[in-house]
Amino acid sequence: MGEYVVLFDVHERNRKWFEGNYCALVEEFDNRFVAICDERVVDSDFDLEKLIERVEAVFPLERVSIEFVSRDKIQLIL
Repeated sequence: MGEYVVLFDVHERNRKWFEGNYCALVEEFDNRFVAICDERVVDSDFDLEKLIERVEAVFPLERVSIEFVSRDKIQLIL
């Protein structure tokens, strides 16, 4: 159980960092996926699969948060 709590904390810190830096991220990474590890962008790509391939070759994927950055608001219809 402790390992899951640690991973939750890692992703929560990355999410808060992402939200707090969103305006700056949009300027550099608009319409791209970004991989965040330890509260910093470690890679980005327009193609999610390519990004995941590169990131998992370098970082433990369970410690990486991947988010989409867009100037435009995205609306999900469920």
